[in-house]
Amino acid sequence: MAQQTTIGDQAGTWSRAARRPSAVAGIGYTVAWVVSQVVGAPNPSVAASGSQVVAAFADRDWPTIANLVLSEGIAAGALAAVVLLVARAAGRAGARRAGLAVAVFGVAAAVVSWAELVMAAWLQFGLVTSGHAAAAGTLNSALNRIDGAKMFVLAAMAVALAVLSLTSAVLPRWLAPLGLLLAVSLVISGFGYVLLAPGLSAAVFVSGVLLLVVVTATGVTLRTSR
Repeated sequence: MAQQTTIGDQAGTWSRAARRPSAVAGIGYTVAWVVSQVVGAPNPSVAASGSQVVAAFADRDWPTIANLVLSEGIAAGALAAVVLLVARAAGRAGARRAGLAVAVFGVAAAVVSWAELVMAAWLQFGLVTSGHAAAAGTLNSALNRIDGAKMFVLAAMAVALAVLSLTSAVLPRWLAPLGLLLAVSLVISGFGYVLLAPGLSAAVFVSGVLLLVVVTATGVTLRTSR
């Protein structure tokens, strides 16, 4: 009977945790990203030429825009919500600077994502639709390089999260090694995108998964009480 009570208490604790705003935002971040990857949007190489970009995105308007809205729009908003809630909880716990660093880098990454959403929509509905291969290739390369720069910003956010988890009770300590591993993988994949190097950019499959894990774990495990 006591064991059943303990299991019931644990289930209730997790149920309450999952309904907190930070948890909803963290889980929503992963859901938006996962759905964005299954809508059928094209994903040309970072080194694709203009003609390859036009060929890949031609007649793929709605899968592409669905992917963009989910991954660069909704997910970015969820990320901003998580880091702002982290900053508020950190301030209450006396770790204002570390929390502020998390928020600054996280919100900056979200703003870059929203800018990418606008640029990518122009690429799809403007340059690709009109068949301007040279301009499409130039803009696609610029978007990839911006994406790489955003990965560096996210890496800084991951380091700030690791520091916060080690220096306060706001986040669990086991999140620190995950945050540092995420930062390293983001730097590697970021260089791949900035340099338009397909080999290095393949690291995004590792950094992307780690990013989902860290952001969601941050939202779910964030301790918001004073």
